[in-house]
Amino acid sequence: MDNPEEQDKRIQKIVKTLKLLLKKQNIQPNKLKTAEGIIQRVAFMQVELEDLEADIKANGVTEQFSQTKDIEYARERPASAIYTKQIKNYTSACKQLFDLLPSETKKEIPTEGNKLLKFVAAGAGGGK
Repeated sequence: MDNPEEQDKRIQKIVKTLKLLLKKQNIQPNKLKTAEGIIQRVAFMQVELEDLEADIKANGVTEQFSQTKDIEYARERPASAIYTKQIKNYTSACKQLFDLLPSETKKEIPTEGNKLLKFVAAGAGGGK
């Protein structure tokens, strides 16, 4: 995990990339302005998901836990539970960005491999 300044740099890099990709898709300026909040949330969640993924890779999904002496059991690690909730929110926010795309662009995405789709679809693993 990075310190807060490094996290902010990572977030701003993602924000810049998303804005650039959306502008290239001829999004109306008023829609792009409205989307700034969503772009900020997507960028933040992407950085958080990347950090959670690194933690899960390093420490696993479960951990041994005990509330009483000599009784131990495996439970889901908090990082894993947070990741599961966060990825759902991230996916929902990404969908809101996709909904801003002009109809003709949405039709082109599957066949042409649109850069915005690739960037966001890379999601938590593709922004570092």
